[in-house]
Amino acid sequence: MSFLNDAIRRLEHILADSGCENGIVDLSVNYNADVCQYPRGVCMEGHFGGRTGQFVTSEPIRARTRISFMFGAPLTDQKQRGAASAIINAVSAFLCLARKLRPCTPDCYAPCLADLSREIGRMRIYPVGPMPVIERAFKDRIVDSPEEADILLVAGEGMTTDAGIACIDGCRGNKRIIFLGPSTAGVSGLLNLEHWCPYGR
Repeated sequence: MSFLNDAIRRLEHILADSGCENGIVDLSVNYNADVCQYPRGVCMEGHFGGRTGQFVTSEPIRARTRISFMFGAPLTDQKQRGAASAIINAVSAFLCLARKLRPCTPDCYAPCLADLSREIGRMRIYPVGPMPVIERAFKDRIVDSPEEADILLVAGEGMTTDAGIACIDGCRGNKRIIFLGPSTAGVSGLLNLEHWCPYGR
């Protein structure tokens, strides 16, 4: 089982006997939403109880589903994992389980990247998932494998691909991992993982 399954089990425990576990989440695509600069893709939104959670992905879906669809589900493909991540973010927003579930505005992109650069220093970086901004900004520090890295950066689809999940699960507890932006906020909050989103809302 992956870190994503661990987060879902944690959420299932929190929601047990609350009635919320049978609640309906609407998944949609919002091409006009502000999004974090780090992940690549479009904004899939989960809507629950008047709150919204984002997940940026190249595999968005539109659906109406129960929160409990995730409980015990194998989540065998990227679309299912992305949908689960959007649902986790929406429910986390509703229950106030995580902060910074909405992205900053584009005027904050430069200071966020500058702050992240100071945080990382000269550490060797392995990006988990496609992150063009990170790859350009830190091209002299990007390494080819997680084994060579001092730090892993995770955003968006890094949480949902087979390779990304295997990398994160293999490095948890052994390497420093920073999860970037609102897409990763729900899972990070549920599992107490290091999360970076200083200008998020």
